Amino acid sequence: MVALLGGDGTDRIEALTDGVLAIVLTLLVLQFEVPDVAPSALPAALADQETLVVSYVLSFAIVGLYWTIHHSLFRDIVEHDRLLLWLNLCFLLSISFLPYPTEVLGTYGTTFAWILYAVNLSLVGITLTAVWAYAAHAGFTSDRIDARLARLITIRGLISPATFTLSIAVATVNLSIAYVVPLLIAPLQLLWVRYYGRATEALER
Repeated sequence: MVALLGGDGTDRIEALTDGVLAIVLTLLVLQFEVPDVAPSALPAALADQETLVVSYVLSFAIVGLYWTIHHSLFRDIVEHDRLLLWLNLCFLLSISFLPYPTEVLGTYGTTFAWILYAVNLSLVGITLTAVWAYAAHAGFTSDRIDARLARLITIRGLISPATFTLSIAVATVNLSIAYVVPLLIAPLQLLWVRYYGRATEALER
């Protein structure tokens, strides 16, 4: 059997993740180009970039959300092994690809472009959830995490990929509505936070 080398602490995992996400956020804005048009045509040229702006704002918000979730997860992941390192690299692989489908969506704005974008973000959520699920299963979490809390946190990780998977089905019917579907993530996250708070309070009693 191959030993999965590991140890205490996750500082290097978190540092690498922070660095990659910072680069991803920077790359997102590089898709914009100042239109080379006459001054009188500038307002119309900027208006033509509406889809690009929407895809940029959405991607920035999603990357920010995953950064906060990753930060929260690694407050309770206190050990690691080689497999956890590779799972985290899979997460970074999927999220570092995001600038490409973001630009494709902003440039073309078609149903296929949205599906490519949504599949990418679904994979981001699934890989990060896999990081947590493996860490919890392997016993790499802090003492305060029991089986019930581990399951609740896993459910949180599936909210975003489930929402983007839903948006793929919606996009085949109405692309405009598909753009709105990710807004469901915010209230679903708030509901999860409320339920999680109650669950942790019950454990402390």
